Amino acid sequence: MTYTKRLRPLALTLRAFLLSTLLLAGCAHQPKLAGNLSMTFKDYEQAVVEYQKALKEEPDSARLLTGLGRAYYNLGQYDKAEEAFRHAAGVESYPSADFYVGLCQIARGDRTGGFETLTAFRYPGRIHVTKSVRDMAARLAANPDLTDEAIARAMFRAWDEGVDRERDSGSR
Repeated sequence: MTYTKRLRPLALTLRAFLLSTLLLAGCAHQPKLAGNLSMTFKDYEQAVVEYQKALKEEPDSARLLTGLGRAYYNLGQYDKAEEAFRHAAGVESYPSADFYVGLCQIARGDRTGGFETLTAFRYPGRIHVTKSVRDMAARLAANPDLTDEAIARAMFRAWDEGVDRERDSGSR
């Protein structure tokens, strides 16, 4: 048995403990919190359920829609993920939603559209994130042999590197 498989029951037990603790504390009725916790434990099916509950109360919350989109993305349900991300981006300027729209397009087989979205990406006030994402997308677009997974890993790395440069430069 692999190390990861041995840890899964422990993670599920910890999740159950945390959710029951939150319930006793009166916080578990907050589906957003339960959705975020489910995402932390990579229980994406439960995250979808919780975010959908929360969206009944706040149907135009860009944060909740992005959380729902991320859960669908991690489940490989790219059409539903893209729909949630587009809704979030339509509600307000939400750069992470725009970023994920590009990744969803690529995962659905629309590499041209995905790379167009990512090379046009803009995160107002975050010049290093913007540049890092755009530059990586341009480099990856020139390499048609990459898998969707390799593209996604490289794009997430570009995002993280941009965030690190923002922090190191004292921006924001």
